[in-house]
Amino acid sequence: MKVSLSSDIGRQLGLMSIINLISMLLLFYLFFTAFSSTFYADKQQESKHLSGTAHSIVEGFYNLNLTHQATETEAKQMALLALRQARYDVDGYFWINNIDGIMILHPAMPHLEYSNVSQVKDGDGLLLFQEFIKQAKSGGGWVEYLWAKPNQSALAIPKLSYVTLFEPWGWVIGTGLYLDDVEQQKNAIFIKSIGFIISAFLLSTLLSIYIAHRSTQAIKDLAIRDPLTKLYTRRYLNETEDSYLREDSRDKSNRLYVLFLDIDYFKSINDTYGHRAGDEVLKELGKILQQSTRPQDLCVRYGGEEFVILTLGTSDEHIYQLAERTRQTIKKQTFVEGIKLSISIGIAKRGEDEDFPSALNRADRNLYAAKDNGRDCVVIDQ
Repeated sequence: MKVSLSSDIGRQLGLMSIINLISMLLLFYLFFTAFSSTFYADKQQESKHLSGTAHSIVEGFYNLNLTHQATETEAKQMALLALRQARYDVDGYFWINNIDGIMILHPAMPHLEYSNVSQVKDGDGLLLFQEFIKQAKSGGGWVEYLWAKPNQSALAIPKLSYVTLFEPWGWVIGTGLYLDDVEQQKNAIFIKSIGFIISAFLLSTLLSIYIAHRSTQAIKDLAIRDPLTKLYTRRYLNETEDSYLREDSRDKSNRLYVLFLDIDYFKSINDTYGHRAGDEVLKELGKILQQSTRPQDLCVRYGGEEFVILTLGTSDEHIYQLAERTRQTIKKQTFVEGIKLSISIGIAKRGEDEDFPSALNRADRNLYAAKDNGRDCVVIDQ
């Protein structure tokens, strides 16, 4: 069974693409596992940092009072206004209650402001604001609880908040994050990452296919084309002979002919003019053979100064005339260094159910018959 170069490289490219995809997915799995374990902790630290920022804002207005740039009442009002307007992410806000449990600021639930919330419980029955006060007095900390989202249903959602105490005014300042938002953000990053991986994989695959196609074509040309004459190689003849046999068997009116060509006295050209001149002669001869035959014909440099042409024809006369025109064209041609040359041609028509090597051998025998007849002639089966 013959395996083409392009199909073999195609299978290797497919295997490499699969390995590449599996490797990318494995790396992504390891990355996302590590990322997931740190994402929640990072969000916790973000909440703590935001509460610290709010604490610093309040302290800034407190300093205005200390430096007599504002009264305590004015300083508190400015601090509350600044934090009321402060927003981050989608539902992020700051709230303030004092150590007596009075709600001072709650932008999302303004109806709670100036009310005593010390007995307010979360969805699990936790005395929420008492826990905030406890954590704040202990130096600040996180509290996990259930709380409804602003402007949404009354359904309580798991939330994590960090609270800190501004002692001069007895304010407990806090902010938090809804854990489902954290999960959504993580999933969004996951989806974007998957999209990036798929895009990178597709781009990598398309680029690999393009490069492989270019490389395969170049390698294929090297494998099937003779670098000097640009004709097909003997190896390619062996790979494609079956297609010509099938066409010959399918269409009985269009028979396969094998033409075996040889340059007469080519050795004397090399001896007289040198191998460089001999190479130039072979190169020009390759061009003539390509121009003298049809695109569907196969022109092969069989070895040295020997050439083979496979063609399908309807009659011996038609193929004989093709060979004669080719022989006369070459004889009229003046090659490098003013060289004139001739060729001998042997032709064999493939017999019914005859294998290719047998037909090629008969064409070779007819070539030698042409040599014996004085060269510079065409001999075809009689």
